[in-house]
Amino acid sequence: MKRILTISALLLALLPAVAQVNFIVKGKAHPEAKMLQVGDMSGMTQPETVAVVDGRFEIRGSKPEQTFMVVLDREHRMQSFFIVDGADSPVAIELDMNTDEATGSKLNERLSGLIRQMNTVKSDEEMTALMKQAVDDNKDNVVGAFAFSQLVYVLDYAQLKAYVDSGDAFLQFPICERAKQQVKAMELRAPGTMFKDVVEKDTTGVAHRLSEYVGHGQYVLVDFWASWCGPCMQEMPNVKQNYDKYKGEGFLVVGLSFDRSADAWKRAIREKQLDWIHLSDLKFWQTIAAETYGIHSIPSSILVDPKGTIIAVDLRGPKLGQKLQEIYGF
Repeated sequence: MKRILTISALLLALLPAVAQVNFIVKGKAHPEAKMLQVGDMSGMTQPETVAVVDGRFEIRGSKPEQTFMVVLDREHRMQSFFIVDGADSPVAIELDMNTDEATGSKLNERLSGLIRQMNTVKSDEEMTALMKQAVDDNKDNVVGAFAFSQLVYVLDYAQLKAYVDSGDAFLQFPICERAKQQVKAMELRAPGTMFKDVVEKDTTGVAHRLSEYVGHGQYVLVDFWASWCGPCMQEMPNVKQNYDKYKGEGFLVVGLSFDRSADAWKRAIREKQLDWIHLSDLKFWQTIAAETYGIHSIPSSILVDPKGTIIAVDLRGPKLGQKLQEIYGF
């Protein structure tokens, strides 16, 4: 099945303003398509509409060289990408939305080859491995930058920082700015640093400091979550299982919620039997927890040692149990 790629609207144009390149794209769309939307990934310009006649379309325009473009067929849930490539006369690019094949330049052929591979992977682990390989194979071009942009939320701090600090040429493209921002945010909760105190209220309205629970001789998982967050709620049985297993050893969990509805927050705690410490300021993404720890997506977590030092981040799924087994010995 064709994978619909998720690309954040926060991605910037791939290059700062440079010489404009005239381009022509001739392509095949879904046989029943009537209209497409075409835009660059900067989000700075409004998408244009392009008519489809008998399954064929043509796009003409002028963009800075190596602008990353997207063609959308919303009705049939299809999207394809191409790179404005070439510095001379209009570059003819052939784009087949049915097969994700783009030809007309080496960069477009590399890109379409990568996307076709992305459409065949069967797991997140395979996707991560594919993107890492694509970065390694394209360290000097925009395809590497595109691949790296897909890794921003799956790499841990050390891996992401190693890429950002590498000085490789693909980092020049502004599409990588998101990753650089992520590194800065993750530095606020990097392993080896001390936890940072926050004040929020419990479910009865009483204010508490995080330092009441952290740094007092116990391992503490600080869990950033929300009742409206599907992946967070899917992860809760895993957190609960590990909490129940190790609470007799002094293990604590402190949930810092990104909720804005007190009723929804309390209901989730009650219904899921999340019987550990819960705090929130009910400020959604404006919560002090997000600002203090650089949290841009949830679920997220930090594991803090008995002295208050962060020793691990974002332990989800089996990683949490593996780390706690390493600590407690069973």
